[in-house]
Amino acid sequence: MSYDLRIAVKIEDTDEFAVIGEPDLANPTYNLGMMFRACTGWKFEQGKYYRVSEVYPLIERGITELALHEDKYITLNPENGWGNTKNALDVLKSLKEYIDDIEDPHGWSGWNTIPKKYLWVAW
Repeated sequence: MSYDLRIAVKIEDTDEFAVIGEPDLANPTYNLGMMFRACTGWKFEQGKYYRVSEVYPLIERGITELALHEDKYITLNPENGWGNTKNALDVLKSLKEYIDDIEDPHGWSGWNTIPKKYLWVAW
């Protein structure tokens, strides 16, 4: 079983979302859930959408934590061997890069961008 990371925009005047894409590493193993929650401090629920502008700092925190303090999270490597700290770090980096590219693709500003305040993410 795995997560299904996706980025969406909320449909105006509804509680519905339109998925606009997903990062390159969109399906991390569910076994890494405890590690993701621990390193980011984000107690996400699977399938629930979160405003990117609110959770982006948590994604950055997770990247920093795993990159600088890997030893702290090794104990959360799944016992069955499906996933590890490097996999978790790669997933968070992929998610951050995808969001950054939507907000400012190829370093350009203008017609082709969506600010974080309009983006939502779900696991």
